[in-house]
Amino acid sequence: MAQIVGYLTEKEALRFLDYAQACGVTGSTLANLLISRELRLGRLSVLAEAFEAQRSLPNSAKIVAHLTDPDRKTEFYAHAARHGLKPAAAAAALYRAEIAEFWLLRALRVNQFDSD
Repeated sequence: MAQIVGYLTEKEALRFLDYAQACGVTGSTLANLLISRELRLGRLSVLAEAFEAQRSLPNSAKIVAHLTDPDRKTEFYAHAARHGLKPAAAAAALYRAEIAEFWLLRALRVNQFDSD
């Protein structure tokens, strides 16, 4: 199974995994959703700068997106390279952005059928 790895601080990783659980998904599933979203929206250049994609992490925790489609890994690696980033740094920027923005949690709270 293909994987995309991003490294966060221990504190960030705990926040990410707690957040994933609050959304009702695993950390890997959340990571996959964020990677898919990035490949559609293309916000990486902005996120990389805002969320310190190049930061070195001496005591880091690994967040892994387990991919069922190996082509998705190739696509993400090429996407990261176009932005001058290593895949792990690009993934970490996406993960950090989500624990700051809460996109998925907000999306889950939207009720399209609420008539009020």
